[in-house]
Amino acid sequence: MIATNRRTRNTTPAAPAAPTAEEVDADMALLQRIGQRDVAAFQYFYKKFSGLLYSTIHRVLNDHQDTEDIMQEVLVQIWQKAHLYEPTKGKPLTWVTTMARNRAIDRIRAKQRRSRLNDDFESESRTAQPEFVDDTSDVLIAKESDAAVQSAVLELTPEQREAIQMAYFGGLTQSEIAERLNEPLGTVKARIRRGVQRLEQVIKRRI
Repeated sequence: MIATNRRTRNTTPAAPAAPTAEEVDADMALLQRIGQRDVAAFQYFYKKFSGLLYSTIHRVLNDHQDTEDIMQEVLVQIWQKAHLYEPTKGKPLTWVTTMARNRAIDRIRAKQRRSRLNDDFESESRTAQPEFVDDTSDVLIAKESDAAVQSAVLELTPEQREAIQMAYFGGLTQSEIAERLNEPLGTVKARIRRGVQRLEQVIKRRI
């Protein structure tokens, strides 16, 4: 449906001139056509606004790969939500650039959450101590299992740790996790599934 060529763009283009009333009307009509699933209209939209969207996102993220990723997400979002655009909420150009900027800010916040989660897991693995000391074999086995689990968790990607933490310790559903992380539900499901599989593999080797 949506195919774009990944290429390096000029990240500091000259500021566009304010659109005329005729251009605003034309952009409104363009979004309306996209909302009706007009592929040709979307392709024209991409040619017209891709440079501006890229520079808007890059100014927030200052990273080429992250910018390309968010660019793709924004384009998908525009394709899916163009029919929701309301002229009373602003000009089309304002609508799409605000969407791009918000998506970029969400990416930064998600990275910060993942970093904090990674720090929390590492801190817990260093400081966790048994509440009671017991020499029975059951407790020793439990301690070995806990250590294996803690060690295995550290081998997950930050994204997998975050999703599993929210699902199994935070009590959130996969849909709630997807909403909080601003990620597609399918991505969250796959992330949790791969994380759990990875935990099982590592723990089986160590216990």
